[in-house]
Amino acid sequence: MVSDLPRDLSEEVLSRIPLTSLRKVRSTCKKWNTLSKSSFLAKKHLSREAEKAKEDFMVVVMMDYSVYLMRVNLSHNDVQSCSLKQQGKLVCSPDSDQIDVCNVYHCDGLLLCVSKDHTRLVVWNPYCGKPLWIEAPHRPESYFGYLYAMGYDKSSHSHKILRFRDYYNCPVSDDFTIYDLGSESMNSWRDLDITPPGWRVQYIHSGVSVNGNAYWLATEDESELDEAEDEKTFLVCFDFTRETFGPMLPLPFQHFPRDTVSLSPVRGGKLAALFQPWDTLKVEIWVTSKIEPDAVTLESEVFLSVSLRQSIYHMFQFMVTGGSFFIDEDKKVALVFDEDCHQRPASNLAFIIGVDGSVKEVDLGETAHKDLPPLACSYLPSLIQPN
Repeated sequence: MVSDLPRDLSEEVLSRIPLTSLRKVRSTCKKWNTLSKSSFLAKKHLSREAEKAKEDFMVVVMMDYSVYLMRVNLSHNDVQSCSLKQQGKLVCSPDSDQIDVCNVYHCDGLLLCVSKDHTRLVVWNPYCGKPLWIEAPHRPESYFGYLYAMGYDKSSHSHKILRFRDYYNCPVSDDFTIYDLGSESMNSWRDLDITPPGWRVQYIHSGVSVNGNAYWLATEDESELDEAEDEKTFLVCFDFTRETFGPMLPLPFQHFPRDTVSLSPVRGGKLAALFQPWDTLKVEIWVTSKIEPDAVTLESEVFLSVSLRQSIYHMFQFMVTGGSFFIDEDKKVALVFDEDCHQRPASNLAFIIGVDGSVKEVDLGETAHKDLPPLACSYLPSLIQPN
């Protein structure tokens, strides 16, 4: 029986168990359940994952209101040798307490998942954490039309969640609320004293966490402009330490509603921005060399600039609501998730794109929910607990 194995052998076996199988392993026997939660084994498992991350990396992908873990192997400048393998479905709690997930965010090994009906949130560590369930603060008119992000206070390293209204809902002074996961209060949502800014963020533009801060693509508030002026787009940052927004930060492009734009964190505390104008289908990805709440500096050269007219057999634009992506700076490769809603039935797709313009298309399977493209975020296991 597995319970009769020596401790050192049991630990070696458990350290090789994939993240998505740990839940089943813990139900095998009481001894393995206890061992799988030990700090020694956790550190051994994380060390093994860190070694693997040098060759490949893991991503968390929300598809069809469920969350999956995938492992990506990228070959240097050889797109056709790259691979994407689904590891399994991530389950945060017993079936009786599962939720349909409409949005997912990552910070420090913690995942923030938003329920489809927008009434509940769950923060959890897929590797070793007990899920923390949070009721969304009630607003009489609707739960919908809100954006979320997760980051941490650098002075205390306490993780926090920010919520505010999206582009189509007129913000008022009490529409900025924050939840402190380190608070002892049972319900620590509190309003922030933030004057409504002169910009808007659309719901389709999810925030990403870099160095504990959250960043979004934003657009100037049209009510603040003269009729002859065009809306300008830029980056905006929320500093979780000071609990305030920084100034408008410049982008290397100007985008319009029909263009595809997306943000992604990059290893080393950088930020990448993807831009695909609707009329040319050219894809550009820019990377920062420095990023702070009040300052941004871009690399002198664009990381990737290719035309999908030449690379894909048909004219293809990533969905305006899609285009979540990752890059590997060393291997000069980008991975973009999207949905092909033109074919029947619709399918979730991943595109592996080399800086030389080569493209490999990976079919992730049929989707039961048209116009709900995959939403992906990179993931590296940690020992951080949500509470």
